[in-house]
Amino acid sequence: MCVLGLACAAGAVVKIRTPDPVRRASLQSPRKGGKKPTSTTTSTITAATQHVAVGSGDLFDVPPVAAYLAGTTQDVTAAVYDEVTGVTSIYRPSVAQDTASIMKVDILATLLAQGQSTGQALTPGEQSIAVPMIEESDNDDAQDLWNSEGGATAVGAFDTQAGLTQTDPDAAGYWGLSTTTAADQVQLLRTVAYPNAIMTPASQAYELNLMENVDSDQAWGVSAGVGAGSTVALKNGWLPLDSGGWQVNSIGYIDGLGRDYVIAVLTDDDTEADGINFIQGLSGLIWQELAPGAS
Repeated sequence: MCVLGLACAAGAVVKIRTPDPVRRASLQSPRKGGKKPTSTTTSTITAATQHVAVGSGDLFDVPPVAAYLAGTTQDVTAAVYDEVTGVTSIYRPSVAQDTASIMKVDILATLLAQGQSTGQALTPGEQSIAVPMIEESDNDDAQDLWNSEGGATAVGAFDTQAGLTQTDPDAAGYWGLSTTTAADQVQLLRTVAYPNAIMTPASQAYELNLMENVDSDQAWGVSAGVGAGSTVALKNGWLPLDSGGWQVNSIGYIDGLGRDYVIAVLTDDDTEADGINFIQGLSGLIWQELAPGAS
């Protein structure tokens, strides 16, 4: 997937923009997970402007979205692929951040792809671990699957096959300290959500079903502002940093009411609540901007 400059990907123009650089947290020491986030309110959502047409626009340049991004002091990177138009928009394309628990989507996709290569479905034991890993964000289960499937080497091999070029699975085994970009997370989600040669429909359906059924206290982030009755498959990640701040991430697939897209937002914030609120405000704006016929 092309992420630098103005390039072509899957026949669609990929447009990116990069503002002035902002802060980045210091390197973390190895650790797993963090406490579950507290509930927060969403940010105010402004009115939609226009739907981004094929090859003619950057979602992050649309005035309400651009103004929202300009108003934050947080370290943010984001990407959206709109299946309706075929356009990918990337905000700060080369910025890599820690994955925290969004890495669990990659861990499960790797396991499913391994099973496909041998014609084997997940065993009951693997399923008993995979379900809580995604739905409850269980760190011990993630570690077990990471270890059993081959760790960073296996995940890296899958990522290469899936076209992820800016993701670095942690070689020491601390999967939550792997690094990635929003562009790579959108590429991963496209592999999980849309037809391709890497994951079978059965594997995709299995993973998306788990992501559609995360625990209620984790149904925040890119699901915010999405219209009732839409399909939302998501995974969030949150991790306290040695800098004193928080890594807060949310990735997901959204389908309904004329929209069909995948989105990834990665943030390095002063507080956990700041990250959640920022992502939810941006999510609502993206949903509105992708409204069919919005003007």
